Amino acid sequence: MTGVPMSKTSITAILTVYNEEQRIEHALKSAAWCDEIVVLDKNSTDRTREIAARYTDKIVLFSDREFSTGQTAAWMPHASGEWVITLTASDVVHPGLARRIKELISDEAFPYDVIHIPFRRYVLGLETPRSPWYTALNSHLVFRKSTVRVDESSVHGAVGFDTLRHYKLPDSQEHCMYHLTHSGVDGMMERHAMYCRAEGRLFLSDKPLSRPFIDVFRALFVVLFKRRSFMMGWDGVALAMAYLSYWMLRFVYIWEKRRSKAPEAYAKIRADIGRAWAEEAAKKDK
Repeated sequence: MTGVPMSKTSITAILTVYNEEQRIEHALKSAAWCDEIVVLDKNSTDRTREIAARYTDKIVLFSDREFSTGQTAAWMPHASGEWVITLTASDVVHPGLARRIKELISDEAFPYDVIHIPFRRYVLGLETPRSPWYTALNSHLVFRKSTVRVDESSVHGAVGFDTLRHYKLPDSQEHCMYHLTHSGVDGMMERHAMYCRAEGRLFLSDKPLSRPFIDVFRALFVVLFKRRSFMMGWDGVALAMAYLSYWMLRFVYIWEKRRSKAPEAYAKIRADIGRAWAEEAAKKDK
């Protein structure tokens, strides 16, 4: 639980969640090595907050369950530690990794502000360099809160750092953070829609639609040439299709914000048909 005195070598775990009663306890247990846990709950309607309360008394409510860069501003005042590690309900931390992080940040002479930690991303139960979601094992970060910079125009790259002092932990196939996401297609599509809505909302009005359109072809390049996902057989084809669906849906959401006139068009058609029916009724009454 929280309430322990914080020091320059203390670390806060931040979990941002929404309706995660099935997974959150696994993430919380694997974050118990931290000096403090802050849960940012986006108005869950299930038992998420009840379960979280067993592990922390710092549960911060955030009204918007869609992605927002405001989430960072919401948790920062509640994080007492000098160091921060962010997790989702998809994440579990290996004890070997936790031990190594504590060793580094407990050294007050440690000259770095950001630690790149080993990270393995599973999507639909698969983790392989052929996956279009594959990232280098050192892709997740532990960082000093004082160095955080927020980019309010980005969804996936919203947090940056005002420092060049980065340290990479050696890659590890075991002592790492495991990201176990999208156990089923329904959940994946819900997440796609959530992030793509945010992409549409944050897309700057002075940017051309050609940018998200080109991003679709970049995604195609990733699956066909960079990762060659098809070499995994049908598993790779499924991952490739799922990956491409995100970028295609993202384009459609951005197009909707920029050009769609569907509500006005449908309202006019309904009004026109309504008048036609009224005229039809008037003819019958004559």
